[in-house]
Amino acid sequence: MSSNSAAFYRDIRKLPNLLCLYRLVAILIAVAIFFLGHPLLSLALGITAGLTDYFDGYFARKWNQVTELGALLDTVADLLFAFACITLAIQIEVWPLYLLYLWAIRDISVLTLRASAAQQGFTIPSIFLGKLASNFIFYSLCFFPLDYAAPFGQDHWFSLVARWIGLFGIHAGLAMQWITAFHYLRRYIQNYQPQAPKAAHGAEGSSE
Repeated sequence: MSSNSAAFYRDIRKLPNLLCLYRLVAILIAVAIFFLGHPLLSLALGITAGLTDYFDGYFARKWNQVTELGALLDTVADLLFAFACITLAIQIEVWPLYLLYLWAIRDISVLTLRASAAQQGFTIPSIFLGKLASNFIFYSLCFFPLDYAAPFGQDHWFSLVARWIGLFGIHAGLAMQWITAFHYLRRYIQNYQPQAPKAAHGAEGSSE
């Protein structure tokens, strides 16, 4: 086994990365449970998956276990979590379709900006508003299963409150995400390099 492979398997066994892996698996199981007719059980599992997003970063910093693999897994898990929940809410006609477009276009654009920035040798760090937006979106995702399950009936005040809190939260979170996207675009323009490093040019030439 090469040293790189050994480093990969060593990093993937670290607790923060195992928490990310749990989040990936739990999301898929929660979606399956939802379609099997158990929305509240799905919600409970989804909440445990979402909470790992807080704990993996905490343990990674506390135990000095921040790794590139962990950053990759965290990004994939966050994207899968949001995509699965928003798509599910649209599929069961609790939320409107345009929310998925707003989320997807914004996140794909930011990922593309950051990838291009990395090729040019600089980074676009997250800002507090982005973290706040993620929290709004995460907590709003906890409300649409309550709206769908309607444990006290569709016309009960609890179901109506869950519906409107969820809709407000997802709209507010997406609005903040788009504000951060324009901030990241400005950072990209300010640090833009007319010519990428030679290594990047070589890679582009070989792929053409």
